[in-house]
Amino acid sequence: MTPEHQAEPKERYLHIGDVALNVAEWPGDGPPLVLVHGWGVSWQVWLSVAPQLARDFRVIAFDLRGHGRSGRVLDDHARVTWAEDTARLMERLTPGGAAVVGHSLGGWISLALPSVAPGLATKIVSVDPYTGAGSLVGDRARGDPSRRSSRPDPDTVEAAVSIEPLVAQIAEENPRYSAEIVERLATMQFRMDPELMRGRGTRSELEHGFDEVFAKVDCPVLLMHGNPDKGGIMDEAEAARVAALLPQAQVVNWPHTGHNLHVARNFDFVKVVRRFLQAE
Repeated sequence: MTPEHQAEPKERYLHIGDVALNVAEWPGDGPPLVLVHGWGVSWQVWLSVAPQLARDFRVIAFDLRGHGRSGRVLDDHARVTWAEDTARLMERLTPGGAAVVGHSLGGWISLALPSVAPGLATKIVSVDPYTGAGSLVGDRARGDPSRRSSRPDPDTVEAAVSIEPLVAQIAEENPRYSAEIVERLATMQFRMDPELMRGRGTRSELEHGFDEVFAKVDCPVLLMHGNPDKGGIMDEAEAARVAALLPQAQVVNWPHTGHNLHVARNFDFVKVVRRFLQAE
């Protein structure tokens, strides 16, 4: 890795309509690549793969509305709002289009982009995405209760004036986590909008049917998923069902990995993503 790719990303705010999004960008002259994180975290979840991807791409990551340092959600927030925000960001930063990698909720956002902005996503990597009723979000790690992660309590987060109470709570509930991971999770929770934890952002279930959205995808897709028994939220049957709705889909299953494929096998993840994105 060259010193250029070891550099910290440049972080700034980008105003898109009614919200300011916190954006991180790694230096690079390659084609643009936009990374979209999942629910409850922030752009920092890509730190294990973004510097490596920046060798070949101009990598852009950002905090979704209601997450990290981006603006809060509004009263009329819906899940599709995140896809619209992503499209507006790409129209500003990558007007000629870009490849998109999305994880979990970000995986759904990446697949929803063509329905709100056709032609903007040139290729999509959707990593263990949320897919609606067929998703196993409520049944994560069904074979290992010790791997179940509790959702943050909105009142606790809203009342916190520092991350310390959240650190103590996460450490108690997840004794296997290292101090570094606990602190990172606590920081992400501390910065999250408590209104999202109270269920805001789900009414688009009826407004935008999942299958109808997937059927509008107009570019090649790499659909990656892990093992539900290790924490994944997409099983093989759901992966096959969703892939059948996509016009140009490849499916990759990592049976020994859970939900966070980009963290658990970061070097393999970079290789697979790079190979897909650079293929003619």
